[in-house]
Amino acid sequence: MAADAAGARGVFGGGPVLELSGVSFAYAGARKGERQLAEVSLSVAAGECVVLTGASGCGKTTLTRVVNGLAPHFYGGSVEGAYAIAGRDGFALSVAELGRMVASVFQDPRSQFFATNTTDEVVLGMENVPLPRAEMLRRMHEMGAFLGIDRLLDRRIFPLSSGEKQRIAIASAAVMQPRVLVLDEPSANLDAEGIAHLSTLLARLKERGVAIVLSEHRLHWVRDVADRVALMRAGRIERMWSRSEALALTEGELAEYGMRSFAEPVFTVGASLGDAGAFLDAKALSFASGRTNVLDEACLRAHRGRVLAIMGENGAGKSTLARAVTGVLRGCSGSVALGGAPVSRRGRVRASFFVQQDADYQLYAPRVIDEFMVGVKPTAERERKAREALARVGLAGLEERHPLSLSGGQKQRLLLAVAAASGRDLLVFDEPTSGLDGRNAALVADFLRWLANRGACVLLITHDRDLIARAADEVCYFARGKPAYRRRIEEVAKAQGV
Repeated sequence: MAADAAGARGVFGGGPVLELSGVSFAYAGARKGERQLAEVSLSVAAGECVVLTGASGCGKTTLTRVVNGLAPHFYGGSVEGAYAIAGRDGFALSVAELGRMVASVFQDPRSQFFATNTTDEVVLGMENVPLPRAEMLRRMHEMGAFLGIDRLLDRRIFPLSSGEKQRIAIASAAVMQPRVLVLDEPSANLDAEGIAHLSTLLARLKERGVAIVLSEHRLHWVRDVADRVALMRAGRIERMWSRSEALALTEGELAEYGMRSFAEPVFTVGASLGDAGAFLDAKALSFASGRTNVLDEACLRAHRGRVLAIMGENGAGKSTLARAVTGVLRGCSGSVALGGAPVSRRGRVRASFFVQQDADYQLYAPRVIDEFMVGVKPTAERERKAREALARVGLAGLEERHPLSLSGGQKQRLLLAVAAASGRDLLVFDEPTSGLDGRNAALVADFLRWLANRGACVLLITHDRDLIARAADEVCYFARGKPAYRRRIEEVAKAQGV
């Protein structure tokens, strides 16, 4: 690690902007001797990007919280070691002082919003400085061009898609022109265009001398922006690679470390499919939010025993489509048939299971095992199926834990298990691998295939091309509120010579 740091100083000039030395941290209420960070040392130079990766729960998010001051100022706990930022003692700085030097983008953008209007949110930090109005406008429009969010400005935040909210969060952090930018899984909700804009923005921020700490599982998009890649495990930085060393890792080595590939599968969707014998038959689904047609006479068919992946840009209407076919969405026109018979909205709620992107909204019980009993009569057989499903998603042994004490990835996998145990015919999953490391993402992909092989009709909404390559039978591209193209996965692979 010392050699890497010295190399970084040689390339970017001067000493590190950010330096952690022997930093340990334990959250308040942690068991005696338990630490979420254990003697972490890390230096980041001006204009350098260090990517943190590793299994869910390895300490990446906690490390970002120490850097931006949320731990221990907001997330209470005990901290040890030394932290220097731009030559100053980071642990001695006030929250306000640290906030002017470090900007953050959280994994869940909603948790950092203070305004209800997108423009207000982007300029809020600059107003608090305060900056002159002309400078605020200049920075805002510059970020609009960098991130492609001009069309999102001066809109209500709440109706935006998750990916659109993520872009607003990134813009609100970048306009502050911080010395250090900390990002926690920023690509989790972004489409391909959004990721391309983000990659370009980070490259430009590096040119301006911003030090970047980026926690990320999806590594394909950081291959050109990362200078070093740090693998974390059990609260420690276990390995540190330069970019060239990381890109030289074999697929076998990446799998051994639980990391995702630096190469992304490429899908070209453009051919129509016959849909004879479809289990799900949705016709002319339309829904408007304000003056925007989110769904526009959308039609979709899907079969039992198959996984249909739905791709598309942020705001295309994918999640709204899922809510419509499962009956969660009110006020949607059109018709939906299951198994050849028209089904009412309430009937679809009973016949389907929809795992939403925000897992916290679907967890209600005091124990993990109790989540399987919500709305049904508890029986020994039900508990047996629940434990079997938990084992399949790697959560065996957590039956007595409170669901909200689980990590984000564990919550997602818990809901997958609940969906499997529900016995329902139509299963819909919205970004089920968001925030998952390579090993658990592969586990989820295999689990979706298992559900389809048991005869379920599985819809998968995702930007994760690795997941599609491993789990899906067909890909449907969604644009402007309706399906545009569709193709079988084997046809895509054949066209690419795979």
